[in-house]
Amino acid sequence: MIIIGHKDGQIEKASNARFTQKIKGYNAHTIIGGEFAVGKDDEKIAFKTLLGSCVAIMFYCTKTRIKAMNHFLLPTTQNSNADMKYGLYSVEAMLNEMYKLGCSKNTMVAKISGGADIMSLNISMANSIGHRNVEFAKDFCKAEGFKLLSEHTRGEHGRLILLTNQFETFIKVTQKSETDSKIAGEEKALQKEITKEPVIKEYAGGVDLFGADDQPEEQMEIDLF
Repeated sequence: MIIIGHKDGQIEKASNARFTQKIKGYNAHTIIGGEFAVGKDDEKIAFKTLLGSCVAIMFYCTKTRIKAMNHFLLPTTQNSNADMKYGLYSVEAMLNEMYKLGCSKNTMVAKISGGADIMSLNISMANSIGHRNVEFAKDFCKAEGFKLLSEHTRGEHGRLILLTNQFETFIKVTQKSETDSKIAGEEKALQKEITKEPVIKEYAGGVDLFGADDQPEEQMEIDLF
């Protein structure tokens, strides 16, 4: 059983039989923007996602062997509506599901990926969506005491991410122009959206969290399509 958090805030428990795509010997679940997934290594389900300026925060509990990945579009918002596209709400909801399954903060580690600038915009790097998303993820992990094992972020191309058992991550930086063009189209929509509502740029902490053939991730080539 895999726990999936959807864009509208709904939490679903999905049967393993639903996941049939095979990647590196695992059945795989695709996490789209505004969603997250949580599952035990015993389920043998890998999580995958495609990121542009969006960021994925990944957690792993070494005691329960439970892994999780989200895919958020913007860091935070002052909107009171629950919406998984925002990092703060997404990561809180995802951690809540991990804690329900017996995970403990002191046995959990984290990784982050994404935050690229794949389209030309007349804004500074410090004000780009990618930069804001990465800084939020790093600030959140630091403020909440999660050890950050690795960071594969920024750049000018999208990323394909695969998260497997024992917290192994494989990353392919997209080089196909059509893939980057597709991601860039979504990024333009995000840029318009981010100007319509106030965004909190920094995470200050103090938020209630509700209770043998593998290659290094930078070199691994994975065809996820």
